[in-house]
Amino acid sequence: MTLGYPVDALEQDREAGLWQLDDHFDHEIEMLDLVHDSGGSRLVDVTGCVRVAGVLTADIPVLLERAGGGTIRLDRIEIDGRLVMFLPSEYLTPGELYREAAPLGTGARPASPEEIALMPAFGAGTMIATDDGPQPIDWLRPGDRVLTRDNGYRPLLWLGTHNMPRRAPEATRPRAVAAEAFGPLQPERDLLLSPQTGILLAGADLELWFGESEMFAAAEHLAPQAAPAEGHRTLYTLLFDTPEVVLAEGLWVASVHADASFAQFLPDRVRAALMARLKTGHKLAARATLADWEVAMFRHERTARSQRLAA
Repeated sequence: MTLGYPVDALEQDREAGLWQLDDHFDHEIEMLDLVHDSGGSRLVDVTGCVRVAGVLTADIPVLLERAGGGTIRLDRIEIDGRLVMFLPSEYLTPGELYREAAPLGTGARPASPEEIALMPAFGAGTMIATDDGPQPIDWLRPGDRVLTRDNGYRPLLWLGTHNMPRRAPEATRPRAVAAEAFGPLQPERDLLLSPQTGILLAGADLELWFGESEMFAAAEHLAPQAAPAEGHRTLYTLLFDTPEVVLAEGLWVASVHADASFAQFLPDRVRAALMARLKTGHKLAARATLADWEVAMFRHERTARSQRLAA
């Protein structure tokens, strides 16, 4: 669903933990449509008028208890850092009171800056290839089908949200990789990656040197010139049944390889539902990873031959 509620259509009683949609709200004429293309995102009303346009991000969602059981998800949609819409998983009934459910992240331990740096993590707005076309990573939801290099379109199990504080050590901060840093359209746009995000390399030289046709290189090693991004940052991780290679801004990169320690970052409900599958599906990484000196050798040879770096 890309139709959502204007912010002023919903009233929240913070003390009581209750939400209510205006009892006169008309779903036929008052909903806003969230439209996304290469130029950014915009909210369009029923008349076709653009209410706001800019860079889209999605904050931590609100979960509301449904009267008949289950929950309704309200995604907080921000454009240029301002809350502009609530995107529901299903329509709310005007005038009905909804109690706020426990947050989805209950039971999860926040990852430290040092731990986030070791994950394959991406900045808000990173475009991920899906069966519905490229989508901002913070717009993805469990069940969305993401393009993978090895297994076609695979359903996303969990989208992790991790906060990198403003004063995090420089070595842990995400790297701002410039558009076409690794060759034409690689990546297609500027890209924010955690230092250890695996970027896929391919070529006969890898086969000759290491006996592998494809391998990962950590972002900080493949793009040592990329500056650490300043300020508070929200980073996102992608978890599937098995470690995958996904397409982010035209660049093949690693998804999460969930070892035993990663489980502590999962919410209780997610951990209980997924742990058995993760234990069997995540025994091996999607690709081996080169050491920093091996990446330096690869970069030197490719640059000398004016060849692109990434797969």
